[in-house]
Amino acid sequence: MANPSRPLPPLEASSGARSALPLRRRWLIAGAVLVVLLVLAWFEGGERDLRPIEEPVALPGAVR
Repeated sequence: MANPSRPLPPLEASSGARSALPLRRRWLIAGAVLVVLLVLAWFEGGERDLRPIEEPVALPGAVR
């Protein structure tokens, strides 16, 4: 049986040294960072044209 003379400690103190932000806000911030990174990758991904790599290759026994 619980001792009624001792009050329970607050939940914040018993949960350890966790972040002060609530879990929902942390997920929203992580989602926003992910969206920003994906938009930057999409935007920066098509900036430069690829140049074709073309050079003659000498094959042994080939007729010129």
